[in-house]
Amino acid sequence: MASVGHIAVGMAGARAYHDGRLPRWSSLVWWSALSLLPDVDTIGFAFGVPYAAPWGHRGATHSLTLSLVLGLLVGLAARWRRLPAISTAFTASAVLASHGLLDTMTDGGLGCALLWPFDLTRYFAPWRPIPVAPIGPSFFSPYGAMVAATELVLFSPLLVFALRSWRARTRPVVAGCLLAVWLGSGWLLTSGDPAREALVGFVLREDTAYSNGFTEHAFRSIREGASDAEVRRLLGVPYGEGWIYQPKGQPFRPAMDRSAASLPPECLLVRSEAGVVVAARDAGACATIGVHKGVSLADVNQRLGPPPEWCWEYAWGRDTGHHRIRMLCFTNARVTVVIRQWS
Repeated sequence: MASVGHIAVGMAGARAYHDGRLPRWSSLVWWSALSLLPDVDTIGFAFGVPYAAPWGHRGATHSLTLSLVLGLLVGLAARWRRLPAISTAFTASAVLASHGLLDTMTDGGLGCALLWPFDLTRYFAPWRPIPVAPIGPSFFSPYGAMVAATELVLFSPLLVFALRSWRARTRPVVAGCLLAVWLGSGWLLTSGDPAREALVGFVLREDTAYSNGFTEHAFRSIREGASDAEVRRLLGVPYGEGWIYQPKGQPFRPAMDRSAASLPPECLLVRSEAGVVVAARDAGACATIGVHKGVSLADVNQRLGPPPEWCWEYAWGRDTGHHRIRMLCFTNARVTVVIRQWS
């Protein structure tokens, strides 16, 4: 999720904390920073912490448990500064918990470990209207700007609540028109409506190609747990495939739980397009067993056997422009990850 939505929640929390009075900018900044705090886990990427690890992105720091603990600590610090401890702890816990809950409503990435440490399951909400934001410098891209603009519209009521002077009066007719505009804009920006998709593609100068037989409607119907046979029936043969293997002599661990920096020099990842290998994670190790650019997937299967994990790509960029990513990843022939976002 882009920072705009979390900042809006923090600013609204600041207003509520001050009993509806317009807070100082220092307070708005403080509560917004607290709302963004769970994303401190992105630092783990630089140290090789896997995305799906307990302390990876959207893991422990996004849990309700840690939100409550940190909220109580903030409340204790407030008491030390002679501020209302209970209301501070309550508001801080709510603002922190909102981060993980809102991230479950995004349309990409992994879900959030809301129940850590009791349950490491990554959860998504049944309704996911918020486009996922690029992580890191990629956020400062045309698509990142579009995501930020989308969230600015979606969370504008919170920003109005946080910044509007109660002395200002709005006529009921004007308020009704503004509400209608907001609802219509929110629907257009968060829906899969073809008009909205076409608009995004026009702004980003879309350059997407699709596999034969692929339809967006069928892709949206795929859910985690679906079989590879069902996916092929609905979407056809993928254009690109990524086959993921386990290091020799090690117990099975999903790829999302492994750090690339810690993997041994073995042939563990092979990527193909139209059934022909185009890249391998460790080209040297793969070449020693006859897996290199130009060989067929049938040859790879003969040398390495069927992979326990793989990903199928149904959309790709023809040149260097932005394109839609439509990818499914499988473990033991069942869908485990559905990726639907922009490059």
